Amino acid sequence: MENRFFLNSNDCEILMEFERRSSLQEMSEKLGKDISVISRNLKSISEKASVIEKQGGRWKLTSQGKALNHWTREAIFSQAQTLNKMKVIKIATTREFASRVLIPNTEALFDDSSISISLVTSDDGIEPLILSGEVDFGFDCGRPKDPLVSYKRAVKEPFSLIASPKFIRKHRIKTYEDLKLFPKLKFNRTENQVLDSEIKGRVYYGSFTDIASVRQACIQGFGWTVLPTYTVLNELNMNQLKEIDGLDIKDEIYSVWWLRERKSITPWAKKAITWLKAQDLG
Repeated sequence: MENRFFLNSNDCEILMEFERRSSLQEMSEKLGKDISVISRNLKSISEKASVIEKQGGRWKLTSQGKALNHWTREAIFSQAQTLNKMKVIKIATTREFASRVLIPNTEALFDDSSISISLVTSDDGIEPLILSGEVDFGFDCGRPKDPLVSYKRAVKEPFSLIASPKFIRKHRIKTYEDLKLFPKLKFNRTENQVLDSEIKGRVYYGSFTDIASVRQACIQGFGWTVLPTYTVLNELNMNQLKEIDGLDIKDEIYSVWWLRERKSITPWAKKAITWLKAQDLG
């Protein structure tokens, strides 16, 4: 076989950008190229290899194209390591884990001053970010759905049943059983739904998609809730919130996630696993 690439680096970068963006307009803004130029680039790539094709008048990435994008991301990463240019590690996690655990303890994870991190936070799950190659690895609870994503369970994530002192005094709450008739604040992403099945006739004050909002509503005394303990430790210590006894809540497990086929990421994932095991989530 002739010693050459079928697609050059520019082709590969365009193909990666195509996968990341939802439209040619977005690609145009990101790459600083006219849409007509990008269209010609995509047509040229499609003529060189079966990585992209027209379906219903729109360009679609083929399975071969997705595989090539995985290869490209790995090649960029490996080249940067070989040339000692690996300056940025991209990490995905939830907003709360980032602000309360990762950022305060970053130095213990990256003891090399030449390394900086690019942090992407999402309360909707990190799996799409791992699969797309937008990040190198991530921290999240539960387990991934796609078998392409490797994960390693590292540390328990306890939950706490909490309310504000004002709420507890107003409704004379002593244990979990006293909560049956009083408003609950629901964090939508929590998969541990034991409370929903056990409390009958409960009243919801509201539901929330981020922990910061439900925590603040709880501090204001609008209701009681269940949240990961590490997300309310500061508020418990400052007596803004109090734990309520009487319910045994099953722990979740926090894990490190990374793309299985990205072998060059494995050493970083192992380092992250060791770091995560040393963290106290309450």
